[in-house]
Amino acid sequence: MPTSPSHPDQQGVSLVEVLVALLLISLGLLGMARLSSAAIGHTKSSQVRLVAHSLVQSYAERARLNLYGFDLGAYDIELGAATPPAATIDVDADDLTAAQAVAQQDRLEFLRSIGNALPAARAIVVSRPTAAARNMDVWVLWPDVAIDADDSLTQASVDACPAALTAQQRGGDSCVHFRVGL
Repeated sequence: MPTSPSHPDQQGVSLVEVLVALLLISLGLLGMARLSSAAIGHTKSSQVRLVAHSLVQSYAERARLNLYGFDLGAYDIELGAATPPAATIDVDADDLTAAQAVAQQDRLEFLRSIGNALPAARAIVVSRPTAAARNMDVWVLWPDVAIDADDSLTQASVDACPAALTAQQRGGDSCVHFRVGL
């Protein structure tokens, strides 16, 4: 018994319909690939920020233990500052010399840990001791992979850099800023 189609003039799917379906599926897959690559990039950036936070907290704890050295400005680090040599701490030295030697050793360990945990990262530290409070501003700069130049997170990491830092000094690095109260 012959079966009659409900639409006798329709024979199957046209080539144009198949191409349009493939185009829509391809666009969807490309969008998903872009989304997943952006998610991976932002996850890596978050990981760097978390490591930087941990290192800054450790440095702040060291400064809290040596308030005299902090008040002297011995915990400050300028951009591009050379890693200080290992300090020899003389137990018979006066308070000023001992405080500066401890701070020098703390700076050395902080810069080494930044270099080991975040390759190519740099740090800027500015201490702000006042009669009312002891604050320390720390900026960590690192070469971040920009997912998109118009990305708001990428722009925020550039805006977090010190105001006096020029684009040439920044060198395309991203920044994260921490203010620590001692």
